[in-house]
Amino acid sequence: MKVVILMTSGPKTPWRCASPFYRGEMFFNMDGTRLLKKGVAERILPAEPNCLSVNGKKLKTVYDFMKDAKQAGVKFYSCKQAIDALGYKPEELIPELDGIVPASEFALRAMEADKVITF
Repeated sequence: MKVVILMTSGPKTPWRCASPFYRGEMFFNMDGTRLLKKGVAERILPAEPNCLSVNGKKLKTVYDFMKDAKQAGVKFYSCKQAIDALGYKPEELIPELDGIVPASEFALRAMEADKVITF
């Protein structure tokens, strides 16, 4: 089963930022695109009780969840139009980003997917 996730949640809704990781291919758009700028996701704590690090001593950041997802094989893509609108340069983005693609790419992949989830 192929699952595609559209991540529109970002710094404005930190409580929604941890749940979508580990579920499949992710496309970042709207406020979710801000998570791709270096330093942003490292400062966001989802504040869920199950968001403790492996040692159980500190809360995991959204960036910790993103790194875990990458290790599990999840691919991260961003909408080119959202990147351009925010004025982000490639060197400002996290290394885990697999590609910057036109918005139409999400539509194509969504039509091929068995499930599409939006966060």
